Amino acid sequence: MDSQPRLSTAQAASRLGIKPATLYAYVSRGLISSEPAVDASGSTFDALDVEALARSRSNASRSSGVKSGAPRPATATGVPLMVLDAPFALLSDEALYYRGLSADRLAREYSFEQIAVWLWGDGPAPSADPVLFRATAAGARAATAAGRLLGPGARGIDFMLQALLSAASHDPLKRDLRDRSTAALGGDLIAQLVAALPGGRSSRAGIAESLWRKLTGRESRPVELRLATMALVLSVDHDLAASTFAGRVAASAGAHPYAAMISALAAADSSRHGSASVAAWEMLCAVHSGQSPEQAISHELSRGNGIPGFGHRIYRRQDPRAKALLTALQQAPEYRPALKAAAALIAVVHSRTNYPANIDLALAVLMLGSGMREDAGQTLFTVARSAGWLAHIMGEYRQKPLRLRPIGEYTGPMPA
Repeated sequence: MDSQPRLSTAQAASRLGIKPATLYAYVSRGLISSEPAVDASGSTFDALDVEALARSRSNASRSSGVKSGAPRPATATGVPLMVLDAPFALLSDEALYYRGLSADRLAREYSFEQIAVWLWGDGPAPSADPVLFRATAAGARAATAAGRLLGPGARGIDFMLQALLSAASHDPLKRDLRDRSTAALGGDLIAQLVAALPGGRSSRAGIAESLWRKLTGRESRPVELRLATMALVLSVDHDLAASTFAGRVAASAGAHPYAAMISALAAADSSRHGSASVAAWEMLCAVHSGQSPEQAISHELSRGNGIPGFGHRIYRRQDPRAKALLTALQQAPEYRPALKAAAALIAVVHSRTNYPANIDLALAVLMLGSGMREDAGQTLFTVARSAGWLAHIMGEYRQKPLRLRPIGEYTGPMPA
C-alpha cells in the first residue's frame, strides 16, 4: 500500500495554481496521470507527480524554452505551448460535458443544430426552439458541381473539402471575422458540406436526416433518426484534438473561417483520428461475416495501428460516448447482429487488456447495422465536428493574433 496519501482534484489544482478543468486538460495531454477515487467522488493524483509537474511549470516560467548558452534567434516571438483555455468540452475519467452539461443527456434531448447554435453563442443551455440548417440553392449547386471534379476514389471527406473551397470563392464576406458573421455562416456552411456528399438528396428536415439519406440511400425511421442525432451530438467536440487544434492555429493567423475549417478537415483525414472508425468497421465486418474475433484482431494488429475501436488516452475504463451510443443501439432489433459481433470483440480485448471500447467501435456498429458505406463513420464524424471546429475558430478570433506560434528548439549544426 502506498504510504504517500493521494491528492484530490481540488488539492492538486490548488498546488499547481490552476483550475480543476485545466488539471483535467493536463491529464488528457499525458502531463500527469490520475486514478478514480475509492468512493467514486472524482479523481486522485500522486502527490510526487503533482510536485514534479509544479516544479517543471515553475522552471518553464523562468525559461524561454531555449537552452542556456544557445544563441536565440532574433525573430523568435512565439509562446511555448502547454495548455490553452477551451470552454467547450470537459473530459473527465468517465464522462464528457459540453459547457458543464452532460453530453449524453444533450444527445438524447436536443438536435444537432440546437447544440451547434448553442456552442456558437453564449447561452447557459441549448434553446428548445427548432433550428434548421439549409444550404442555399446556389450553394448546393456549386458544391455538387465542385464534387464532379473529383476522381473515382473520392470519399465523403474529399467532397466536403472541395465544397469548402467552392463556397469560399463565392462568399464576399468571408473575411468578416466577427462572432455574429461567423455564427451566421455556420449553419449554411454545414448544410453545404452535407449537400456536397454523393448519395441521396438532402432533406429539409435537418442535418441528421439529410446525412442519413446520403450515407444509406434511404429515409430514416424515427429510431434511426434518434441514433444519427446522438452520434452527431456525441462527436461535436472533444477538447483540443489534432483537427481542432489545426483549425485554431489557422484562425490564430487570421485565416477566414473556410480556410480554418479546411485546415481542421485536413487534419481529420487521418487513420489515427477522423477515419479510425473505418478500420473498426472493417474488423467488425470480418467478425460479423464469420471470422473469429481473435483472427480479426490479429489482422489489425499486424497492420501496426493497434486495435481499432478500443483504448483512449483519457478514458481509462469506459468511453462515455461509446457507452451512450451502444446503449441506444440496443433499442433497435436490427442492430443486434452488429452488437453481437462487437460484444465478441469486446470480450476478447477485455480478457487481455484494460482497453475500453471507444466511439469508433460504436460508430462502426451503427454503420454495419444500417448498411452505411465504409467511409460513413469518417463522414459523420467530420460533419459533427465541424460545429465544434467553428466554435473553437470563433474563440480563437477573440485572442491575440499569432499566439499559437511555438518556439522551435534548434537541433541543427551551430554556425561557425
